[in-house]
Amino acid sequence: MGDQPMNKAKQAPWPLLESGSASIFDPLPYGVDQRGRPVNVTLMFANLLIGAIPRMGKTFALRVLLLAAALDVTVQLRIFELKGTGDLSMLEQVCHDYGQGFTDPVLERALRSLREVRKELVRRADVIAGLPRDLCPENKVTPELAANKKLGLHPIVFAVDECQMLFDHKELGTEASQIAEEMIRLGPALGIILIAATQRPDKDAIPTGVSANVGLRLCFKVMGQVENDMVLGTSSYKNGLRSTTFTMSDKGIAYAVGVADDPLICRSAFVDGPDAERVADRARVLRERAGRLTGVAAGEEAAAAAPAASDVLEDLAAVWPRGEDKVWSVDLVDRLADLRPQVYGPWAQLEDTAKARQLNTAVKPYGIKPGPVGRTVNGKRSTKYGISLDEVTAVIAERDQNRSG
Repeated sequence: MGDQPMNKAKQAPWPLLESGSASIFDPLPYGVDQRGRPVNVTLMFANLLIGAIPRMGKTFALRVLLLAAALDVTVQLRIFELKGTGDLSMLEQVCHDYGQGFTDPVLERALRSLREVRKELVRRADVIAGLPRDLCPENKVTPELAANKKLGLHPIVFAVDECQMLFDHKELGTEASQIAEEMIRLGPALGIILIAATQRPDKDAIPTGVSANVGLRLCFKVMGQVENDMVLGTSSYKNGLRSTTFTMSDKGIAYAVGVADDPLICRSAFVDGPDAERVADRARVLRERAGRLTGVAAGEEAAAAAPAASDVLEDLAAVWPRGEDKVWSVDLVDRLADLRPQVYGPWAQLEDTAKARQLNTAVKPYGIKPGPVGRTVNGKRSTKYGISLDEVTAVIAERDQNRSG
């Protein structure tokens, strides 16, 4: 028995918040149980399914585990945040592949990334089959094999938030579901881990082959027995594992299956946006030192959440208000949407904070750093994040010069 409600008990700071690295082969710090004891999650050789109704802490929980995985420099991250609000955007700087939003170009990129991982499954099986028994006695990836860059057996974490946007897509969903099922069955021994999170746990959002074979499960508040059992497993509700009993105040609290020998109720650590940024920054430094930056993080290609960098930059220059040196990002998105509704229209439909974050994320890989911009509106002084025209034009000029060279 606890001496106070779990949702009101003060939590200790997340162990990796200020310092330290991690190994995905070891238990990763996640949160606490009902008695306040640490709860750890071992992702290696497993897959994870997370379900909840909106605003119950699903994405925060996912972010905690991805931040921990990012602190293992051998882990290749492929993250697709299909809600489009930027809750995982701080991790882009350490990702091999990253997508944000629910537009078709982002979903198509997620499918391409899945196809790449399917090819990697075949390659890794051949590599492991050809290794001497003394190096690979159990025919699966070990920490020593993962650390050997020449073998290319580094762990891959493929995370999809709001996975229903991909798996239920009328054109892309069937193939994406088939590949995900292959990853679930074959991936763990080959060092490939799938994490799927959804606010709509049903047979369309979570393919049956995925839901039936996942070893790790986290279920925050859901509204019915069907949704409960889709996440926690058949007959879970009948056996007393009922996430329907959580209240709207129980944010971050979930039933966990596969984390320990027996199911348990746990509460995820609380790592807010600024803290998550600092952890991701530290993860990038560790990866730079280890020579482990690839893909998007290494600048090999632009982020999938936006059009090509040249288009964004040129479009910004085209819509920039005359006589303004710095402009709020939220206003620039509205102007971009007027210029190219088919490209930027979905951004303009978001709330102001998410709208601005979409643009800020799109220009971040190219050295453009949004900062506070003060303006007087209707006689009142207001400050929001914005972008400087000088930075945009400088990047365009440098790009043009490089092309000429």
